[in-house]
Amino acid sequence: MIIGLDAKWYHEGPPSGQIVVQNLFNKLIELNSKHKIILFLDKRYKNIKFPYSNSNLCLQYIWAKNNLISNLFILPIYAKKLNCDIIIFQNFSSIFGTFKKISYIHDVLFLSNPEFYTSVEKLYFLPLKYLSNRADLLITVSKTEKERLNKYGFKVNCEVIYHGVNSIFKPLDQWDRDFIQQLRDKYFLPNDFILFVGRFNVRKNLKNLLKAVKVTKNNLPLVIVGREDWRSQNIDRIIRELNLTNRVLSIGFLTGHELAAIFSLSKIFCFPSFAESFGLPPLESMASGVPIIVSNRTCLPEICKDAGNYIIPDIPQEIADMIDILLTDRKLYAEKKQKGIILANKYTWELSALRLLNIIEGI
Repeated sequence: MIIGLDAKWYHEGPPSGQIVVQNLFNKLIELNSKHKIILFLDKRYKNIKFPYSNSNLCLQYIWAKNNLISNLFILPIYAKKLNCDIIIFQNFSSIFGTFKKISYIHDVLFLSNPEFYTSVEKLYFLPLKYLSNRADLLITVSKTEKERLNKYGFKVNCEVIYHGVNSIFKPLDQWDRDFIQQLRDKYFLPNDFILFVGRFNVRKNLKNLLKAVKVTKNNLPLVIVGREDWRSQNIDRIIRELNLTNRVLSIGFLTGHELAAIFSLSKIFCFPSFAESFGLPPLESMASGVPIIVSNRTCLPEICKDAGNYIIPDIPQEIADMIDILLTDRKLYAEKKQKGIILANKYTWELSALRLLNIIEGI
């Protein structure tokens, strides 16, 4: 069988989408031994050496400036030339081609929570349901998201594949001490801190977290890792208005080992998002041995289970109270830390890739 994988986000794309494409497809390439895999990559990155090379893998570079247009018109042309039996598309499937089509839908929050999206974003995603309902199968990332797809009229059968946690996320005692010290010096990190990782858009609810930090009984600083996005909030202005300039450190967007190490250095990870389809950062925090505070909404209880400390995201005082409880109740802190490590170990990219391979062979 010849399997085509839409990997245009491998080198650059939406942060969560890029993580999925890199980790899931890397593991699929490693596990595959009997099928030919054609990886469709963004031709702007043709000069970057790809980390894998074997007889079952073929790299095909295509135009990819717009995912919708590329999937709808460009990718099917190459799929036909290369005799693909099946193509896995990121979000948008195509109506063209006789090969089997799987649409990997990361979320449809723009339908259930349109208030968190711009008019441009909503217009861009408008064809998603029409195109998906002409695919042979849908894949999404949680049972919660599958229910959302059903609710909003996605009629094609849908399978769920949970994300995994990259092995670089690990507790602090497993990191090289020199690297940790270099990281502390580079970003002027405090000894203990609360951590937020994510985009600065309205949906991530960073504003209420900042309000919560203001009213906590402790003086623990907040470290923010991330960058502005569509529907971003003016975080600097909010910090100034709340008089938190000396308690909040924003260090920008990080990836790889620096991000993983900063997770392990934190005392508590807060993720008060209003809506998620999966929510990978809380799992990465759990794998790092750091207890989490998360919203009691959408998929987060499904993913975080009894390792989560749940709050109502609309109420800053509730977030603050949970921070104070975790910092003062050592028994609860240790219990949640251990539960988080155990739970995170159950989410692996190998399991995700094996499930994807079974689904491909099944269709």
